[in-house]
Amino acid sequence: MNIFATGLDYFVKGGPVMYPLLFCSVAAVAISVERYLFFKRADSGREFTKTFCMDIENDDWTAAKELADQTEGEIAKLATIVMARHGKFERLEGFISARAERALDKFENRLNYLNVIVTLAPVLGLLGTVTGMIGSFHNFNQRLDNPLAVTAGIGEALITTVFGLCVSIVAILMYAYFERRLKGISMNLEEMSNTLLEAIAKNLDTAEEGRSRHD
Repeated sequence: MNIFATGLDYFVKGGPVMYPLLFCSVAAVAISVERYLFFKRADSGREFTKTFCMDIENDDWTAAKELADQTEGEIAKLATIVMARHGKFERLEGFISARAERALDKFENRLNYLNVIVTLAPVLGLLGTVTGMIGSFHNFNQRLDNPLAVTAGIGEALITTVFGLCVSIVAILMYAYFERRLKGISMNLEEMSNTLLEAIAKNLDTAEEGRSRHD
């Protein structure tokens, strides 16, 4: 209870800028939780990509299809769709590129807001610093009658600066985590797409050669 009361007291002393900073902190946490749950559900994982590509390279399409059908996530879903359309190779590369961009866009959704909070939070803290110092200088002539009026403004400036930096640091860590996850997903998606395209092209070439020999 004392910790809550102390925190509330600091929040009040921080001045009006603390309210948008509080909104930024709540938004950062909400976005991070939502994105974490989405990544957990939609990321097929590195192990899937590794096993799937190995099955395709070994020409074991049945095992690869079963694995893709049994695995959740955007990469596994795209793999299933591509294997169902492998007969139309002339349009397949553009199709994979479009679907891959659409899948990555789902992962990138709302991360730009987190990036905005990274920049916005310290700026709001700086704004609180300026308004607090303005209040201190405004009350400077009253320092003999009310010396606390000057220190209150300085305290407001320091509180908003610290809070803004804390929000920004947390948002930076969250954003860096999701950026790292996104990079890994992008690499897995590219590896799966290239492996499928190469395997399908190889099979089509083999089939073409077989028809030529038959003719």
